[in-house]
Amino acid sequence: MFSILALATHILANVTEAAKMVDGSDLAPSNKVRQIRIAGDLMLGGVFPVHTKSQNPDEPCGEIAETRGVHRVEAMLYALDQINAQKDFLRGYKLGALILDSCSNPAYALNQSLEFVRDMIGSSDASDYVCSDGSDPRTRSINKKKNVVAVVGASYSSVTVQIANLLRLFRIVQVSPASTNADLSDKSRFEYFARTVPSDDYQAMAMVEIAVRFKWTYVSLVYSADEYGELGADAFKKEARKKGICIAIEERIQNKKESFVESIDNLVKKLQPDKKVGARVVVLFVGTEYVPELLKHTAERMKLSAGYSKKKIIWLASESWDRNNEKYMIGHNRLAAQGALVLMLASQKVPSFDEYLLSLHPGSEKFERNKWLRELWISKYKCSFDLPPESTENRCEDARQTGDNFHADDKVQFVIDAVYAIAHALQAMKSKVCPDDAIETSWISRYSKKPDICHAMQNIDGDEFYQKYLLKVQFQDIVGKNFRFSPQGDGPASYTILTYKPKSLDKKRRVADDDASDGSDYVEIGHWSENNLTIYEDELWWGADQVPFSQCSLECRTGYRKQLIKDEQCCWACSKCDDYEFLINETHCVACELGWWPTEDRKGCYDMSIAHLKHMRWSSLYSIVPAIFAVIGIIATLFVIVIYIIYNETPVVKASGRELSYLLLISMIMCYAMTFVLLSRPNTIVCAIKRTGIGFAFSCLYAAMLVKTNRIARIFSQASLSAQRPLFISPLSQVVMTSMLAGVQLIGSLIWLFVVPPGSRHDYPTRDQVVLTCNVPDHHFLYSLAYDGILIIACTVYAVKTRKVPENFNETKFIGFSMYTTCVVWLSWIFFFFGTGSDFQNLSLIDEPLPRKAKVKQAVETGSFGKALSVTGNVPKHVSPITTGETYLILEACQVARLVKQAVHTYVFGCPRNNGQSLVVKFDPNYLVMHFHLDVSKCRVGLHIFAKVVDHTVREAQKRPETRRRKHAEQAVSSLLLDEFPERSTAVLPGPNSRKKVLTNRSSGGLQCASGCFYRQLLSPTRATCMS
Repeated sequence: MFSILALATHILANVTEAAKMVDGSDLAPSNKVRQIRIAGDLMLGGVFPVHTKSQNPDEPCGEIAETRGVHRVEAMLYALDQINAQKDFLRGYKLGALILDSCSNPAYALNQSLEFVRDMIGSSDASDYVCSDGSDPRTRSINKKKNVVAVVGASYSSVTVQIANLLRLFRIVQVSPASTNADLSDKSRFEYFARTVPSDDYQAMAMVEIAVRFKWTYVSLVYSADEYGELGADAFKKEARKKGICIAIEERIQNKKESFVESIDNLVKKLQPDKKVGARVVVLFVGTEYVPELLKHTAERMKLSAGYSKKKIIWLASESWDRNNEKYMIGHNRLAAQGALVLMLASQKVPSFDEYLLSLHPGSEKFERNKWLRELWISKYKCSFDLPPESTENRCEDARQTGDNFHADDKVQFVIDAVYAIAHALQAMKSKVCPDDAIETSWISRYSKKPDICHAMQNIDGDEFYQKYLLKVQFQDIVGKNFRFSPQGDGPASYTILTYKPKSLDKKRRVADDDASDGSDYVEIGHWSENNLTIYEDELWWGADQVPFSQCSLECRTGYRKQLIKDEQCCWACSKCDDYEFLINETHCVACELGWWPTEDRKGCYDMSIAHLKHMRWSSLYSIVPAIFAVIGIIATLFVIVIYIIYNETPVVKASGRELSYLLLISMIMCYAMTFVLLSRPNTIVCAIKRTGIGFAFSCLYAAMLVKTNRIARIFSQASLSAQRPLFISPLSQVVMTSMLAGVQLIGSLIWLFVVPPGSRHDYPTRDQVVLTCNVPDHHFLYSLAYDGILIIACTVYAVKTRKVPENFNETKFIGFSMYTTCVVWLSWIFFFFGTGSDFQNLSLIDEPLPRKAKVKQAVETGSFGKALSVTGNVPKHVSPITTGETYLILEACQVARLVKQAVHTYVFGCPRNNGQSLVVKFDPNYLVMHFHLDVSKCRVGLHIFAKVVDHTVREAQKRPETRRRKHAEQAVSSLLLDEFPERSTAVLPGPNSRKKVLTNRSSGGLQCASGCFYRQLLSPTRATCMS
């Protein structure tokens, strides 16, 4: 303790300004009031920015500050009056005050604050003196002033930090009503500091949540070169990182014109007003005095004028923005300020204080006790005091405050809360340490001029007072809210959000009066409290219909992922995910499992087997046509059977071999019936019948024909050798032989069913298809038909051998013709069956909305290469635009996959060169581009069509020989066809009122592919027209 006192004594000794102070010295050398003193039993200190900081280095104080200075001084005096008026409060002890002016200057405020501790360190030590006669030295008897038990203030964080560092040396408690510096919550440095306002950490959290609410992910940050600005900026950056908000540019400014100009230039460059993206929102953490100059230079540099401008900066300002400061709205400053969002500490007006303040007038006791009021009157009303009667100048004694344009300081409530918090803590301490102290004791001490206060209250230990009493106070404040400190000594975290808005748009939540002279006003648009943000949507005003855009990049469309640029989380390029991929987050695409497909929002996958399972359906044309032919065949066969039955005993029927004929007819019915099995939805029974029935039906048919032709061949072969009748030519033996041959197929099929049990499975020919099929591969089906093939070959051999039999047996000629045809059909069928990708129909769909109007213009031939189809019309905004250099690979079979708008294009179709490159393109900004998908895997030609915006490719194409160019042009046109569509094909171009149009084929012929798929031309080499 002695070392601390010695240090403080050394400080005092070196401060000549403080050493010259005397009890009656109320004026500084600059002829300004330095302090006011109010007598009391317990003294409270006060430090307020009664004057602004002077721009003159020789003068510490500038102009008088009405709201942030004088109003706060009066708020403290008003609170003392209210407390002292309660005789049962503090048991009659009266609270006094020593209030100092900080002049918004940290160094000057520290100098002033020495007044709080001067009496504690200024006592003399008699041992330092020696008398000439050897007697003990005696010191003069000085009426020692009462020690300050606690200090209210200061306002600016930079000033508060300096004062707190001094007061902590003497364990004096300090309660600030305005300082929000986050470091002041650090109890290892400021162990006796508390405040009735929250830390800037909460303010930063509120500002970040506002930015998140309006999707401002790319902002600029401007902060002043002081503790308030730097610590506030650090807190904002810390919270911004958590929420994914990026800082486009940071500007650390000083109170100099050059610094402002350079900072504004940098902000305007980063704003990018001519682009959709950019850091349009600027976060402000600056002192009050910085804002007017900042607004002024912004308006000048950006050449702002009245009305909405997309170049205008949107300020997101901290609570240091003074809405009562007239300098903010001078001239073009208000143009730069309109639309600004301002955080204010959530405070309420104190009506009784407003009445008290308006009642002050020269000559009244409460006016004269505050000597700064005289200076304010002189400055505000341009008048003078104590003028002679004959003077014609304005007399300050006649000036009165009115309610017109009157706005009390926003932090009056917090000043009053600070005084009440100290008073309640003193009350709690007095009840604890001086329970028997009576009211009369205090009155006696006052009139006897002797300190007769309880000893424990005369020398209050700051540590005990702070920890045991101050931090534990709870009371209902003057506006009816419950007040208490946090464990760190901070006040409740609550903010009001205001916007500076043209007066013509004011609404019910207006904060300022309707008759404001500046034509604009502040409107409450929301509230933030402990991570709970509320925004009043109806009160928002940006000068436009939509929220300002402050992002580095536009949001990617559905199905696109973000590719971060230089690891900057707010700046990206959009890259398309594959059709079968979904987004696990904003930057990564993941492929869906086989049989699954991305949902519409591309945030997950759904099982295609539930809604899009493919198999032959009875309602399909591909099922109806074969079924009709099968029914006709069955009816015709039954008709023949009926004829046979009617004429069963006739010689003709007997000679034809009735038994084998009936077997043939029944086998034909079985073959026709297999059509319905093939068209049925695959399941265990259907797959079992499919695997056994088809082969068995064919084996019965061709076994009967083989036995018949074999019988004829043996009869005539035997007849040429001898007259003996051949063996096994009786009807019974013929039936047995046929049954034996067919039984081999049946037994083999049953064994196959036992080895590989029948069932269905899902097949995936492509990523976007799920096909319900039987659980055996197609080539296994070939094994089943191999035996039938052997019977066909054998039957064909016997048909050839018996081709020259007598006329009465010329049925062999027809059998031979039938077998020749069968061989051709079977060979073709095998290639078709195994050459195509699936056994179901693949329909073309259009997934995207089509424009309401479209007109097909005459196709324009580009040189000698390809054809150009130009389409114009109104196109939905959400349709994907083509980006320069972007390539579209056309893959899906015969589909119109995409309609793309880029104001105007011409789409030129081209074919691949030997190196696999492909040509498309002449870029013209007035046309709609149509992309047709072609499955290149199905066609012999194997075209690959790309769309790439590169003009020189057309010139490259023209270097080819004329014959090759013509051939490629024909192939390009032929490739734009639909799979097995009639000549009048639909779903290509929409007409008026969303009706679909048909492109009429003007040329004959098409392109026959090896796989059997047939494409018809939709685009003629010369002309395409639009038909209803």
